[in-house]
Amino acid sequence: MSLHPHAAVRPLTTEPWALTDSRYQPQHLLLHETLLSLANGYIGTRGTLEEAAPAGVASCEGTYLNGVYSSEPIHYGESAYGFAKHNHKMLQVANGKVLQLSVDGETFSADKAGSHSRTLDLQQGVLSRHSEWQSQSGKQLRIASRRFVSQANPHVMAIELSITALNFSGQIKLSSALDAAYPGFYKKDDPRVGEMAIADSLTLLSQQFEVEHSLMLHRAKGADFIVAAATSHVLPANATLLSQDDSQSNKLTQHFALQLQQGETQRLHKLVIYCHSTNVDDSNSLAQQALQLLSNAQQQGFAALLSEHQQWWQQFWQQADVTIDGDIALQQAIRFNLFSLAQSAGRNGQSNIAAKGLTGPGYDGHYFWDTEIYVVPVMSLTQPDIARQLLSQRYSQLGAARERARQMSHSHGALYPWRTIGGEECSAYFPAGTAQYHINAAIAYAIRSYYLATDDWAFMQQMGAEMLVETARLWLQLGFFSARSGKFEIHMVTGPDEYSALVNNNFYTNAMVQLQLRFTLQITEKLQAEQSPLLQQLAVTDEEIQQWQQAADTMYLAFDEQLQVHPQDDNFLSRQPWDFANTPADKYPLLLHYHPLVIYRHQVLKQADVVLALLLLDDAVPPAQKQRDLAYYEPLTTHDSSLSSCIHSILFAETGDTTRAHEFFGDSARMDLDNHHANTEFGVHIACMAGSWMSLVMGFAGMRSRPDALHFKPQLPAQLPRLSFRLSYRGRVLQFSADSQQASYQLLSGEPLTLFHASQAVALTSGQTVSKAIGVSV
Repeated sequence: MSLHPHAAVRPLTTEPWALTDSRYQPQHLLLHETLLSLANGYIGTRGTLEEAAPAGVASCEGTYLNGVYSSEPIHYGESAYGFAKHNHKMLQVANGKVLQLSVDGETFSADKAGSHSRTLDLQQGVLSRHSEWQSQSGKQLRIASRRFVSQANPHVMAIELSITALNFSGQIKLSSALDAAYPGFYKKDDPRVGEMAIADSLTLLSQQFEVEHSLMLHRAKGADFIVAAATSHVLPANATLLSQDDSQSNKLTQHFALQLQQGETQRLHKLVIYCHSTNVDDSNSLAQQALQLLSNAQQQGFAALLSEHQQWWQQFWQQADVTIDGDIALQQAIRFNLFSLAQSAGRNGQSNIAAKGLTGPGYDGHYFWDTEIYVVPVMSLTQPDIARQLLSQRYSQLGAARERARQMSHSHGALYPWRTIGGEECSAYFPAGTAQYHINAAIAYAIRSYYLATDDWAFMQQMGAEMLVETARLWLQLGFFSARSGKFEIHMVTGPDEYSALVNNNFYTNAMVQLQLRFTLQITEKLQAEQSPLLQQLAVTDEEIQQWQQAADTMYLAFDEQLQVHPQDDNFLSRQPWDFANTPADKYPLLLHYHPLVIYRHQVLKQADVVLALLLLDDAVPPAQKQRDLAYYEPLTTHDSSLSSCIHSILFAETGDTTRAHEFFGDSARMDLDNHHANTEFGVHIACMAGSWMSLVMGFAGMRSRPDALHFKPQLPAQLPRLSFRLSYRGRVLQFSADSQQASYQLLSGEPLTLFHASQAVALTSGQTVSKAIGVSV
């Protein structure tokens, strides 16, 4: 299949360390609101204009709290036992960014500005803005702002507004609001977007209006959360309070007068605090907490808050930056993608990373398997502390996964939900939701990836082993030892390819279960050797261990002798091929234009399925077989899922086609910057962003994290003449660099390390660099 065409005109400038909107472009405002979002793993706020969008221009306001949600009943026309009962929605909270200027009763608006630009600085995590505007009375203002969501303090957002009177001296008006009444947004007939409105999420408990601060307390509808939002200002000495307006429910507005002198710049700072509690009966304590956090931020001041925030980003880039030569657009893309991952990942063990991060309402802010297959493996090698927190969040919901397994008639084990925030299954369409049992294997894969990258045995003892055991138990409840085949089979599941549903022996699922069971057996063996009491506490028996071994050894992994490929499932190869030649371009993605049954009847894939398994199985499948499977399945794949391109990039690189690998990498890397799927307006594609890193590191550098060591087999495409990145690995920091001729490995810190370059052992000591020719194996 052909890939999504690259945008002919890019609405943001192409530069290595920034995204710049150099002029007001109303047709791209929704897209820019997503791309210029700021977040810190807890607070996320879209890159909307401080004064709101001009009248008549589509806009999607949103400030979100990760891990905090509302809940609403799912209404079915026809229900059945075990269907998901509630839908969680990432909580939208009051917008504290609102700052509106007016002169002689005329309000400033971006569409009336003589010049307008906004820049997101990826190195420092700051969104800046510059505008010049002339009122109808001829008065000219220069307006600049800086906005950041603090990486050092999870509760703080800060804004600096600078105002200069260019051709007059006199008074202007500033209106600042805390707004919990902004409109919601949804897109009809697009299930990827979802429907999210703050009015449906929050119930106002109380609001306070003082000269020094504004404060709102809300309760999340249908869930045990209360949230606080508070704002305060540091104003110029000559500013005066004109009035305070609380006449509109859920909106508190203060109006100030500022005296300007021609040519002089006046600056003000606005601080915004967000926090929440699960003690819904103690709103007084939460209010006091919010005001104390606000007081602390005021005492620290804008400059100090910004400095701490910038230091966090400096440390992040020292550890995680990727540099590539030959294509500034792709260099910009990989940095933006890493920036977005770092912003959106939960860091407190109670929140995860949503499919759209904290950048928009898409998918209602749900957590999917994307975290475990795409994000955790990347974080394990770049930000292992964050990876640990993401896995800790899954552990915190193990009890809910056990309960879900019982609802699905499994007497043992745990079944993690396909879509969730709070641990409850939220997928209302079970064929492409609940039936994707491979979520269990994904979580096991993430645990394995983290453990291989960190050697964190304490985590395995505290959380990892228990999750492995409970998810492994589920497979013996779901699958069975077939008298027909003499193998362990798994029926009525859906694999990653959601264009095939409720199938028997999905190759990906079976293969990943086998990988999970074997890893679980390795961990239980180590626990037994240490005489750990954990296995006894979990009531793991010798019989159960033997069953895991038998299931792993006899796993049904079909192979078609005639085609010499792995069938995606028992019936896939016998289905009618999809008529790609006569499918108009405007009918993609297929899921928006064809009933699911129409799609299910055909040989057509939404995304990588067998191909993804080939990557995750690593060296268990010979390269020649990978090439045959890739050649069969890629022409059948629409890549309607943003998760698909990066996986194909890696497999094409592994099998020697670096030209196609580079094509797929480009599609993945700039998926959001060029809006390839035409839905970035409602949030970025987080897993795709992680996948673009995988395309470079696992694809072109050929890196594999295996039990014995890191393995590399570099092969760069001609379009990317040089690649460099750093990895965190088992307490060490490693620098990798390569060009078309050789690869260099430098151990920047940590104990001596042996890795493998094209199967050749390379021993490194701290500070040492070793270079090896590319294409030579020993």
